[in-house]
Amino acid sequence: MLQHVLAVFEAHPRIGAIVVVAGAAEREAVEEVVKDYRKVLRVVAGGATRAESVYHGLEALPETCEYVLVHDAARPLLSFALIERVLEATVRFGAAVPGLPLADTVKRVDEEGFVRATVPRTVQTAEGTIGGLTAVQTPQAARVELLRRAYARWASQDGEPTDEASLIEALGEPVAVVEGDFFNIKITRPEDLPRAEQFYTLLHPQSEKETMPEPHKKEADWCYRTGFGYDVHAFAEPLSGRKLVLGGVEIPYSRGLDGHSDADVLLHAICDALLGAASLGDIGILFPNTDPAYRNISSLKLLKAVRERLEEVGWQIENVDATVIAEAPKLKPYRERIQQTIADCLKVASERISVKATTNERMGFIGREEGIACSAVATIRRSLS
Repeated sequence: MLQHVLAVFEAHPRIGAIVVVAGAAEREAVEEVVKDYRKVLRVVAGGATRAESVYHGLEALPETCEYVLVHDAARPLLSFALIERVLEATVRFGAAVPGLPLADTVKRVDEEGFVRATVPRTVQTAEGTIGGLTAVQTPQAARVELLRRAYARWASQDGEPTDEASLIEALGEPVAVVEGDFFNIKITRPEDLPRAEQFYTLLHPQSEKETMPEPHKKEADWCYRTGFGYDVHAFAEPLSGRKLVLGGVEIPYSRGLDGHSDADVLLHAICDALLGAASLGDIGILFPNTDPAYRNISSLKLLKAVRERLEEVGWQIENVDATVIAEAPKLKPYRERIQQTIADCLKVASERISVKATTNERMGFIGREEGIACSAVATIRRSLS
């Protein structure tokens, strides 16, 4: 089950690093399993309880980590879509969990098998009636700072928390609930395995003869493609009012570039490199300059549309390397911001984006400061299975 979960997180473009928490007796075996997963930073020893184990994992996160997802390996049918829903809500509200409404009546039963109480579907509070009984799943996510604060408070309190959300609730902080996934079941008993295998077959009909096969793909199981992009724009007239935008970032300069859209020559080259790698045409075909819908449009919207088109046919973005060719302005002060803006739009880690700048040694139209050019190379991959 661990391999299935690792394979999903490994492939997800918005997951930057993975920390695995394992029991002392399992740690050596787990370290052997994670060797080929490049996003796994380390395997740490768990505690006596789930809460202690999560706390150990939390302490092992990189200092640069802003958000964290906590997931049970016992839920191996995790999906990209569920991760996206949880992440989006976490960025917006600070903490989020997936959940499914409970349709059944819930009762408390004693050790002898007799009903002792019925859990009410609604409760009365000072703010009114609250309903919405919900079965909560994982991954549960939060800002790292918030979850650490919640665990620091728990360390000084009695009682074992049921999940991360309950600790954050105890701080008085909001926890958003997003739509869970019916297939995201937790395997805790032997009879859960046949059901998980049935679900796996439904989700992967091409694997009908398999029963939850090993999901980790080696290099031979991936198809890699590389594409090249190039774009050039002349400077607009000084009094045109055009802004200079490169990589989605407005650069202070006396002149902007002329074009139908915002004339972001850097993003246009990256779009063409990605489209070329996937054999999906070019931006001139997808976003023609004769279409008024694209008049003065932000090229970040075009790049997002290109990313979505690649995702629709199963491509993942590995890296982008671009070079801006201009005599002026100097881009060094804006380089990191540009790389982060592109990474955010493509939903990849910023270290997968490289933006460089050079001059044309005062030669040609670039040397005469009549315009700016950009070249880009992009690598993408897709599963062969």
